[in-house]
Amino acid sequence: MSSLIPALKAKMLESTKLLQQLASDRSRNAARSPDTEHDYLRLGQSLLTRAKVAQDGLIGVVSDTRRPSTFQKRMSALRFTLQQRQLELLGSIIEPVSDEQAQRHIAAFDEQIACVQALLELRRRGLGGLRALRNSKRRALSGLPPDWRVQLCKRGRAGRYGAALLVAALTGCRPSELERGVKVWQTQDAATQEIEIHFEVAGAKVKREQGQPHRRLTYAAGDTHPLLSMIKALLPGTAETPVVVQVASAMNFSAEVQRLAGCLWPSHPDTVTAYCLRHQWGADAKRKGDADAVSRGLGHLSRKTQRVYGTASQGKPAHRLKPLRIEAERPVKGTAPEVAPTDPDEPESAS
Repeated sequence: MSSLIPALKAKMLESTKLLQQLASDRSRNAARSPDTEHDYLRLGQSLLTRAKVAQDGLIGVVSDTRRPSTFQKRMSALRFTLQQRQLELLGSIIEPVSDEQAQRHIAAFDEQIACVQALLELRRRGLGGLRALRNSKRRALSGLPPDWRVQLCKRGRAGRYGAALLVAALTGCRPSELERGVKVWQTQDAATQEIEIHFEVAGAKVKREQGQPHRRLTYAAGDTHPLLSMIKALLPGTAETPVVVQVASAMNFSAEVQRLAGCLWPSHPDTVTAYCLRHQWGADAKRKGDADAVSRGLGHLSRKTQRVYGTASQGKPAHRLKPLRIEAERPVKGTAPEVAPTDPDEPESAS
């Protein structure tokens, strides 16, 4: 038995007490989805890794933002990550413990204690400095060319995310939903004999009273929209076997969208992200005026949520998408916000 056992036990007790100070009643009882826990762990581990080489350590990394929402998300992610790491550290101690093992455990708990203390200090300080304006993805659409999605997909067509860009543009799916994989296939309608292209999205952010577990969007294969022409080139004829379009990392996909947009429109004042494709899809759907279809297509259970996604005026008539059907697993709830239908053939304003 190692002579360092009393010191190790003291470190274990100290780190446990500090974590108890960090965990509020609300955080202890919060019901997190597996997706949220996965995102928290990934973000928390990323912040801890960056803190090792940052000049101001973990405090500097977490507070390097002017957005309260970003600050709070980092705090929540780190709190959850450190709680999980504490369980792993406690579970890694197997008796009998040698001096060498005890030294390693003590060093690990010292690092854990330093991280928890930094998080407690951050909670005490809060986010200082001026608050930044919210980086609205809807606002980012303003000033982009009417066919910006086509330009973006053409620019990235030869890269590893070529198919994912098209699917995100045609479905408005979240980057995290592309991680799960979106099914794409063609069928022939028995009544009309027309070929149709289907997209099936397994929803993210799904709980008992939130989100759509699955949704399906259907387009006419004869639709001449350039995005549909590009996706048809990737499908094997009229075969009904689905092609699964998937990305390994939603974060990397989002970074690629930003990179491509930066190359195409370097002087654009707002950051163009993968979520801008989702907002543009919402704007196109709002242009048609079917509030339920907007919610189903975006994967929402409540009609109220769609209000932050695009505006009908941003759905340009000559470039908007026109799905034949938008189906979702659950019926949409709530009072429909006002979505004024617009004549898709009316001329665009000069603005």
